[in-house]
Amino acid sequence: MIERKRKPDGSWREYACTLALRAPGLVVVRFPLPAGAGAFATPVPVPAGSFSDGYFWERRPYTLYRLRGPDGAPIAHRFDAATEVRLAPGTVEYRDLVLDWWVLPSGEIVEEDREELEALTAAGAIGPAERAAITAAERAILGRYRHIIDEAARIERRLPA
Repeated sequence: MIERKRKPDGSWREYACTLALRAPGLVVVRFPLPAGAGAFATPVPVPAGSFSDGYFWERRPYTLYRLRGPDGAPIAHRFDAATEVRLAPGTVEYRDLVLDWWVLPSGEIVEEDREELEALTAAGAIGPAERAAITAAERAILGRYRHIIDEAARIERRLPA
């Protein structure tokens, strides 16, 4: 599988992953993290041998990454505001809407990239439709993140070890 993320500037980022589950309106992919967090910054340590399961729903304004340690225990959850999610054979594509939220093991929520979002909005790269999707994502995540995480845990029981 390939995860294809379109950035606000129109560029694409691609990430190789493995299909873990395909269901109507949902794809779950797995990313091995043999070196841990490696090149990306995280608000929690991610040890070598960890992995991340990415949850992509066609009709939701966010994606979810469930980071788990080498033993499979959850480390943290990251929600990303997203739109235009397309689930196709061999690929999952979406438009990244910049704003992310980490839910840490303590229950603390850490928001990322608000300043970047405001700058992109001021420059016209994020328009009213995207702002509406971001607001919907923010409301869903901040109001229901525990429910969404519990849902992902139930789905996770169907995934390969």
